[in-house]
This record gives sequence, structure tokens and C-alpha cells, in this order.
Amino acid sequence: MNGSGKVSRRGLALAGFGAAAGAALAPAVVPAVAPAVATPRRRKTSLSQDDRAAVTDLFTRYVWAYDCTDEEEFLALFTNDAIVVGKGKVYRDKSTILAWFRTLIAMREREGDDIWMHEAGQFRFETTAQGCIVYAYATHFSANTAKALRGVRSLGYFTCECVKQGGEWRFARFSISVWDRTKVPWKKPLPWADLPPA
Repeated sequence: MNGSGKVSRRGLALAGFGAAAGAALAPAVVPAVAPAVATPRRRKTSLSQDDRAAVTDLFTRYVWAYDCTDEEEFLALFTNDAIVVGKGKVYRDKSTILAWFRTLIAMREREGDDIWMHEAGQFRFETTAQGCIVYAYATHFSANTAKALRGVRSLGYFTCECVKQGGEWRFARFSISVWDRTKVPWKKPLPWADLPPA
């Protein structure tokens, strides 16, 4: 403003520059926006606690039947079309699974071991459309009283597909593999994935 009370062009220019500078220095006003809600990752339906306990019990029944030489109990744990992959060798249906079982028992007798005891533990469950895939430690203890020997015979792991039939869980696919410390089993192909048709 000059002495006459009029606004000069120079004054307007300076006022405009000051307002622009002030706006540049003032913090930006951002309109309030509701924070984004993270979308939860989709997960497969988990097994109920009852089913987890029943599948764990299936493994328990397996080791008891095996170590007590109970053929009837052992075969009852498998579906009629079950496949067993034992350290790379394939056994299909109950008749060949029974032959595999008898071969293992004969090995125990031939070697003179009066105790074979197996343990299954450290269970990991993955649900599938048909049931679940279960991974577990497989530990085999043995004793030979005549030779005064007791110890761990083998260390490995189970990979099994379990399904529910007639209200009971059974093994549809069953495998035992030697221990491998380089990769967790669920990052590997399933042992029966590439088997040729029967």
C-alpha cells in the first residue's frame, strides 16, 4: 500500500510471493483416510482336535502292531488299495503289504533280536481334500539279549496320507524314508507321486 492508501502492483506481487512461500513451508494437509485392512492369508481347513488325536493314535496302533507281531491289527490300519513305499521299494494292496510285514519280522528273528520297538513323533499335519498328509519322526530301537546289545537301529521319518473310512482313520499311502537333514520333507515330492500305474 502506498501513502495514498492504494495497493501497488509491487505490493501485490510481494504479498503473493509470501503467501506461496508460506504454503510451501507449511505441512501438507492430507485428508483422513481409513487405514487399509490386511487381508488374512487363506488357510486350508485344519483338522479337529479329535481327528488329530485319532490320526496320532493310528500311528500308535501301527508301532504296537508291528512290534508285537500282530498281523491282523497291522493290516487293519491300511485301506484295501493302500500303497507302501519302504525306503524306495513299493508294496501295493494288503497282500503285498502283509508280505512286507512278514519279511521284516523274519529279519528280526534271523538277526536274533528279541526286542524291536518303534516310536513315531513330532507330527506335522497338512489337510487335503481326502484327509491329511502326516509327517513324523520314525525311530527304531532294538535289543539282542544274547549279545547284550541295546541301541537305536535306525532313524528316519514317515510321510503318510491318512483318510477316514467308516468313521476310522487309515493309511492310504504310507512311506518310511532314511533321515535327511538337508530339506524338510514337506518341501519334497511325495514318495508315491511319480509311481507308475499298477
